[in-house]
Amino acid sequence: MKLLHYLDKYDRPLVLAMGFFDCVHKGHVEIISRAANLARKLGAECAVFTFSNDPCAYLGKKPQLYSFNERVTVFSDLGVDVTVFAEFKGAFVRLSPEEFLISLTSGLNIAGIVAGEDYTFGVKGRGNSAFLRSYFANTQTKVEIMPFIMSKEGKISSTYIKNAIERGDIEFANECLTEPYFMLGTVVHAHKRGSTFGFPTANMMPAQDKLRLKDGVYITSLTVDDKTYFGGTNVGTKPTFDDGAYSVETYILDFDGDLYGKRVKLAFRKRIRDIEKFDSAEGLAAQLTEDTAKIREYFAEENTEKKS
Repeated sequence: MKLLHYLDKYDRPLVLAMGFFDCVHKGHVEIISRAANLARKLGAECAVFTFSNDPCAYLGKKPQLYSFNERVTVFSDLGVDVTVFAEFKGAFVRLSPEEFLISLTSGLNIAGIVAGEDYTFGVKGRGNSAFLRSYFANTQTKVEIMPFIMSKEGKISSTYIKNAIERGDIEFANECLTEPYFMLGTVVHAHKRGSTFGFPTANMMPAQDKLRLKDGVYITSLTVDDKTYFGGTNVGTKPTFDDGAYSVETYILDFDGDLYGKRVKLAFRKRIRDIEKFDSAEGLAAQLTEDTAKIREYFAEENTEKKS
């Protein structure tokens, strides 16, 4: 995966999927897949345009779902060759649609562009799909505009998925995404309380510039060093220990090792309960034993479904 600033010089032809791609949902995948198909026809590389920071913060909207690094991870998994990025701030925000396209094509060899029919760009979103078609009409650059992808709830959108994340409806969010909703982060040292009653945990610090998942206990899977383990994750506070600090803490089933300092990928499958305050560590341990049984049952059923 190559990372290119949108003002970089790069001679190889690119077919560019245009968007922010706040998360990468099924509608986005259709755009990226179309870009990949067009790239093969034109002998070009498949590229995706996105932002290295969060435009939502600048525009006063809810924070992004995935950090830049998380989006790049998904792009790579989808077979994208190049991520083209810009930082949404300063002079960039003031570019007219025409100025943006002139800048984009001044150093990059854009053989094709694929965008959704609701794509906007340039100052105050004045550029749109019609502008793209018109701008490149008399050039060698191919432009394809994709229709909306619909779900049972309507048009698949980042807004729907954000609402699901905020209410803890991971299963709905995952139906819209290309893979289970995840966080990338580094395992850090914490209080190590879980080790004292038989449930050692891995604490991670997710990206701070992404939308906060609703507090609760979730069935999760954790991938580290190309191996995936099942677990349960507490997102939020730990009232049993009078700890009001926000954290993401995972008990990993059938794991014995040291994860401190490791980069991990934590994928969320299902929310199973609210965070509760227990009278003692023993009471919490009893609840975690019940949680563990639910986690094992969930993945056993998933494995059975995959085999059938």
